[in-house]
Amino acid sequence: MRDDLHKEVTARLKADFGFKEQRTYLRQGLCPKEHGGCGKREVYAVADKPWTLRCGRLDRCGWEGRVKELYPDIFDDWSKRYVRTEKDPHAAADAYLAHQRGFDLMGLRGSYSQEHFHHSALNIGSATVRFPMPGGGYWERIIDQPHRFGKQKANFSYGVGYRGQWWTYPGHDLTTLAQADEIWLAEGIFDTIALVQSGKIVAVSTMSTNNYPEDALAALRQKCGELNLSTPKLIFAFDPGKAGTEFARKYVKRAREDGWEAGAAQSFPDGEGEKLDWNDLAIEDRLKPEDLETYRWNGEVTIAPDVQAKAMLIYRRNRFASFSLTFERRLFWASFSLDRINAALEEMAGDPEFDALGKDEKWDRAAEAAVEVEEIANCVFRVLYFQRDFGIEEGAYFVRVDFPKQPSTKATFSGGAMTTSGEFTKRLASVAPGGLWTGSQKQLTQIARTQWRTIRTVEALQFTGYSIDHSAYIFGDIAVHRGRVIEKNEEDYFVLGRQSVKLRTTERMLRISYDAEKLDLSWARPLTIAYGPKGLVVLAFWVLSLFAEQVRSFQESLGFLEMTGVPGSGKTTLLAFLWRLVGRPGYEGFDPTKATSAGIARTLGQVANLPVVLIEGDRSQETNHSRRFEWDELKTAYDGRAVRTRAIANGGMETFEPPFRGAVVIAQNAVVEGSDAIRERIMGVHFDKGRFSDEGKAAADRLKAAQIADISGFPVHIARREEQILAAYREGFARHEAAMLKHPGCGDYRFAKNHAQLAAMLDAMRIVVTNLDDRDVAAAHRLILAMLVERHQLNGADHPHVTAFWEKFDHFFAQDLETARSSALPNTFAIDHARAADQFAINLVQFETRCSAAGLRLPCTLHELKRHLKTSKSRRFIDVKAVNSRHTGRTVDCWVFANPDPSRKSSAPPERKGAAA
Repeated sequence: MRDDLHKEVTARLKADFGFKEQRTYLRQGLCPKEHGGCGKREVYAVADKPWTLRCGRLDRCGWEGRVKELYPDIFDDWSKRYVRTEKDPHAAADAYLAHQRGFDLMGLRGSYSQEHFHHSALNIGSATVRFPMPGGGYWERIIDQPHRFGKQKANFSYGVGYRGQWWTYPGHDLTTLAQADEIWLAEGIFDTIALVQSGKIVAVSTMSTNNYPEDALAALRQKCGELNLSTPKLIFAFDPGKAGTEFARKYVKRAREDGWEAGAAQSFPDGEGEKLDWNDLAIEDRLKPEDLETYRWNGEVTIAPDVQAKAMLIYRRNRFASFSLTFERRLFWASFSLDRINAALEEMAGDPEFDALGKDEKWDRAAEAAVEVEEIANCVFRVLYFQRDFGIEEGAYFVRVDFPKQPSTKATFSGGAMTTSGEFTKRLASVAPGGLWTGSQKQLTQIARTQWRTIRTVEALQFTGYSIDHSAYIFGDIAVHRGRVIEKNEEDYFVLGRQSVKLRTTERMLRISYDAEKLDLSWARPLTIAYGPKGLVVLAFWVLSLFAEQVRSFQESLGFLEMTGVPGSGKTTLLAFLWRLVGRPGYEGFDPTKATSAGIARTLGQVANLPVVLIEGDRSQETNHSRRFEWDELKTAYDGRAVRTRAIANGGMETFEPPFRGAVVIAQNAVVEGSDAIRERIMGVHFDKGRFSDEGKAAADRLKAAQIADISGFPVHIARREEQILAAYREGFARHEAAMLKHPGCGDYRFAKNHAQLAAMLDAMRIVVTNLDDRDVAAAHRLILAMLVERHQLNGADHPHVTAFWEKFDHFFAQDLETARSSALPNTFAIDHARAADQFAINLVQFETRCSAAGLRLPCTLHELKRHLKTSKSRRFIDVKAVNSRHTGRTVDCWVFANPDPSRKSSAPPERKGAAA
């Protein structure tokens, strides 16, 4: 490994694992628990070739990690690190083959070249390593950030076929192949190079599993005839997995029918286990002679003609008395009874052919006659990994079930279902149509023990969106990790460097259709026409919600957006469009008044870096108090703290308090009626019908017609530019906040912070939304400033319930004054009992009675009114106490408030003589 690359890798390993250099090894590295390790300082690597990390606790852990998977960014941009020159035209190609693939370039140089590939649709390019192919074409591998090209990691030359041919290692002509005892037919060129450079194998590449090299084999047969040599044995050594094993079986059968001696090789029997190709195994130094012998045996097991033959192959190697095995996607149990074997030995004795055999051969012949094989399941199940939710310390086994003639099924099995035969039978039948387990408890236990020897742990997330612990957006079937788009692997999880992660639920909240070369922004102009600056402000908050976790991590809070307006003002159309923009069709939001406490908690906790929209519901006073939603419950969501706490059903005292990871949008006709604390967290946008026009309706119709397949890739494009957007956001926030704090009458820090966040993202989102008009953006900024001013004004006003209370009080007080002028008698029903001119004393029960008699309704329940009256600003709340009424002379329980205008009581009736006030 070149010095600069080696230094970078070693530095990263020391920083992340805490390695210490000890002679030729890196030792005492911390085995990563988050990746299925044991957490002990037992990880080691070869110092000069730290390709693979291994835990030294082989029996208790056995964790392994590969540097190119842990740090893909280091091995990702070869032509930038190794610049091409006239003297060294293949610098990047050489480096890639040597350092990424681990090849010895001696003897390999000259068989490849460094070229360039340009993707016209994406308008991006990359250096490639190109190999000439038989037939005049070529094959090339993309080496610079290949993730940018999606699934296209390599290219074949267009219009030039290789059907029926193979690629050979430099210097391996037909004579070399004819003189070999066996030839391994690998799938890829890199696999072939790895096998040849192991020093023990002659190999060729078929370039695809779907290419039987009949023409090359015919030429080889002819050469063997010319040299008077017997034909070599063909070993079909394709990559592990379904395609590799199926084509290996097919081609072995075909080769034997054509007169070739043929077999197979696999890294694991039946292509199961880790998906390691021959190049991977070479890097890990696992192509030694004893390893190759194991791979040949794995291949023989894979192509066994029947279940009895397969059982004997396993028995001869391991000598297990009983074991499970699979054949044609059914699960069997083989038993080798010592009594039956001895009986078979006695029965066969006396046969000259049998007596001529050696001791081991006699035993195997008897075992073959005595073996009992029974079917224990009409399918095959494989534990792929253990998925664990570290937040609540719960886990389950993720299992794939394969059938002979129907699609595979994947599902979770609890610990109980995996360890109890009866529960396993029920669970299998529930998740796999037609799946039937007829085995015993002992057989299930042994199968589980075997499959659990090397089991991966995958972190299961309870929410869709951004995981701050993994620095990744998990949108369901697609993830974005530090600007890289990652698709889930065959086992339904994402590999993010050292960590593996997936969504816990199989439900997909988001239906994102992402195309790297397509970003549809045709909706931006209709949005502006239909909604003007208000549409852009809501869009800015929508994009801001995609960074909620990051913003709270360095600013501690994120404001709420309130969308109010009369029915029919377009709020629903706008919300429905914005949801489709992030891949959630047919959704507007949820009504918390129609949800249980647990339902509200789950809705708030099921997303991260996505909005949670609370829509208009029944706010009537008849709502049962135990089911009534209080806006003040959202206060902790502002800081990203838990909104509700729930118990964990484990018999202990533990509780679960998931943090709020999203952003809050409140959409209803009227403004939020809550405390000052909740209203201070809100930014309000009011919608009306003032912009309604034929042009606006046509624009709104275009938004309604936007197809989710066309626009839902938007959040992926946003997430890929996370670094640039957040950098622009930070710069913009500092600028906008300073300006807002200096604006006349706008000195409240919280208000300025909330609205500066919105203004900053309005600017930053233009990195992706590039077709916005500057005038429209300027209008949106003016609207945000107006929202800030309005919020300051609202902060000095009373709660709407308090305002309504004082309006009714003033009405009754005016009536009382009029009555006092027309009558000398005391008014025993007067609403104000205070003797002092600078106070009001009000009995709320009497107030409620006066309202009822006048045909007026209280603004809310009396219980709620008492809570809000304590916040009264226009007439400051003093106390709740017993007051001697100026009208009756009796003691009355009253709420006492300051009277800011004592002159109003100058025409009040004279005090009734009696006890002192």
